[in-house]
Amino acid sequence: MSRRSESSRQRAHQSKQTNGNSEGVVEQVKNAITSLDDVLATRPHEWETYVPSARSAMTGLDRIHFFRDPQRLAEQIWIIQGLQDFAYHDADSGAIRDIADWCQAAWLRILRNYPENVEALTGLASNWLQRAQATLAQIHQEEGNDSSSQGSSSAGSLPRDPRRQGPLYVEARGYLQPAVDFYTRATRSADALGSTSGGLLSSAAESQMSLGNVTGPPGDERHFTQAVRLLRRAEATPGYQLSIYMQQYLNDYGRYVS
Repeated sequence: MSRRSESSRQRAHQSKQTNGNSEGVVEQVKNAITSLDDVLATRPHEWETYVPSARSAMTGLDRIHFFRDPQRLAEQIWIIQGLQDFAYHDADSGAIRDIADWCQAAWLRILRNYPENVEALTGLASNWLQRAQATLAQIHQEEGNDSSSQGSSSAGSLPRDPRRQGPLYVEARGYLQPAVDFYTRATRSADALGSTSGGLLSSAAESQMSLGNVTGPPGDERHFTQAVRLLRRAEATPGYQLSIYMQQYLNDYGRYVS
């Protein structure tokens, strides 16, 4: 047997081993994601125990270059969404930042191959929207404190417009503008496919409402108007029902938007 043929056989054998190892890693990651889903659904107070498992899954996928394979799109989306749900299991209190960042980068890898993929665009938009929640919660708390202090201040003092001032508002807009942009792209792509869901429209409306709440006039009006229009579409989607909060918003403000 020639050295060349022997070398070819060795490479083929190594390739089979690599593929087998890669498949083993993917199955382990899938099992880990299922465990993360289960703990969030049944034992959310134990989430911290499972952080090493999530990080191990990320490391394993990076090691086998899992996102280089465009043929595994459905698996890639399912895995990222599972890790993202875990990273933002209590978004108002903040994210598990390194896992949230990894998910954001993973969505962008998918979008390089599938720039109009609705699920990837929606996943990335959701990442940005959830990233903003902790900052929005801080703003809400500060506004509550300001309202209390203004109640005891002199009648001549004018309340400031917090939406134009302060680092928290700048930070919130920095997160929410990409959320609005990616939800807009996701909605446009879904419209082109004729598959726009009420859930997508409602989430897109939430991003517009949130950005409007931290934007000073007249820019805020544009976001609130767009939110109403999205909620109208969501409400008209067969089989979809708005949440109580979204329905109340539409009832209260819809009459002001033509």
